Amino acid sequence: MKNRLYLLPILLAVLMFAAAITPAQATVARVSITGGALLQCTGNVIEGTYTAVAYDASGSVIGSFGATEFYLTTNGGVAPQSATLSSGAARRFYLAIGTGNVVYAEAYVVPTSNPSIRSETVRIYCDGRIEIFGLAAGRTDDRMNYANGDLINVLYPTFDSAGKGGVSVYSLDANSVGLLEGRFAYALFEPYLGNPPAVNTFIARIDYSSLYALTTGEFQIVVDDPLEPKTYTTIFSAFPVGNIYYR
Repeated sequence: MKNRLYLLPILLAVLMFAAAITPAQATVARVSITGGALLQCTGNVIEGTYTAVAYDASGSVIGSFGATEFYLTTNGGVAPQSATLSSGAARRFYLAIGTGNVVYAEAYVVPTSNPSIRSETVRIYCDGRIEIFGLAAGRTDDRMNYANGDLINVLYPTFDSAGKGGVSVYSLDANSVGLLEGRFAYALFEPYLGNPPAVNTFIARIDYSSLYALTTGEFQIVVDDPLEPKTYTTIFSAFPVGNIYYR
């Protein structure tokens, strides 16, 4: 009897801890990147880890969860991949993309049970620096042209099945649901990557959006307002898409 009494507090503690961890089948309400680390960085190769934690609607940690992982480096991206992640455990990655010397890698995850949300992005530099950043204040997704012509066309950085970067263009229907109009594919950007034109050059048009290569080495997409003589210009570097600003 004494042994049973001594074991009772231990059993209760185990049960209380288990109750705080939600089973893997639970729907993820929030997922956060909590850390990252560099393992190696040589030439076009970067290897590291990141840590993600998923929570259900009550705020309890979900022990393991399905997710889609998104990776990119300063040499480009890879196709998104499915994975089962354990909350709080280091997730290892190895990326060897392109031929240039990589500067950093970025990663974020989208939970399988709730693809309408995503984690913060972790950026792991080759000098060991770690940055974790989320969406800008007031933003609900990673559109490139937030409040800059996005009621006409919404611009998203995307990857094709081969991991090549591009920009997808959406319009909005009467219920503000996005309709894919087309995609500025990597092949359109490729001739100008590291080879800016002598003059600003028109490349292609999708719906109300026109893509240009700039003499600065940047790219711009100009969204025309169909109702009044007004335009919205988004300028960015590629790839990955970054250093976004408006004019």
